[in-house]
Amino acid sequence: MKKYIVLLLAIFTMAITGITSEVKAAPEQGYISVEATSTLELVPDVVDFSVEIITTSKESMAKAVAESKKISAKVYEDLKKATANNQGDWIKTSNYSANPVYRYNNNKRILDYYQVVNSVKVHTKDVANVGKMIDTATADGATSVNSMSYSVSKYDEEANKLLADTAKKARKQGTDLAKAIGSEITGIKSLSSSCSFSSRTVMPRMMLMSKSAGACDEACQTNDAGTNIELGTMTLHARVNADFYLK
Repeated sequence: MKKYIVLLLAIFTMAITGITSEVKAAPEQGYISVEATSTLELVPDVVDFSVEIITTSKESMAKAVAESKKISAKVYEDLKKATANNQGDWIKTSNYSANPVYRYNNNKRILDYYQVVNSVKVHTKDVANVGKMIDTATADGATSVNSMSYSVSKYDEEANKLLADTAKKARKQGTDLAKAIGSEITGIKSLSSSCSFSSRTVMPRMMLMSKSAGACDEACQTNDAGTNIELGTMTLHARVNADFYLK
């Protein structure tokens, strides 16, 4: 019985060794690597920007706060009117601070004035009227406009279509290369992709201070187009890297 078991173990060991040798001896399947890229120019249809209301008082924080409330209420009211008819538009307070501001004289800290800063962020699809919104806010007393950025509302849809086209381009490159060396593609070894914006944005012409706090001149008041906002274009870049098996 023991001799029979030893014989079976010996046969099993020889069989496993033979299989391992065959696996190690199997040649690696050949493959080719390709990279395809595509670009798409898109015009932004969403704008985000912030307006700041900065008020100061030499006398007290209460006066600076009161002035901020007065101006902010008007800015909020008019911006809400400007975006009321656009679904998905919104306005919110992004930052609010109230602090004393000091100066130094002979290493002594001296209270200079009190300052209140209220930052209001606007998100709108009404890109044609952004200039008018900015003019309205500055005419109401907003002291600066900043953090302007543009985006495309259908980014996912556009990115997916561009990636699909780029993948087809990669497949064609692989097929053409394989054919050139007398071979053909049999499958995909690996695949990776990326898609992102490289944007060219132009900030608005910052001729705003002359229009703030009631200082808007006749030309400002009669300019229906509002502050000139150049949206520019946004370039969507897609890249596909693929390894194809050959036979």
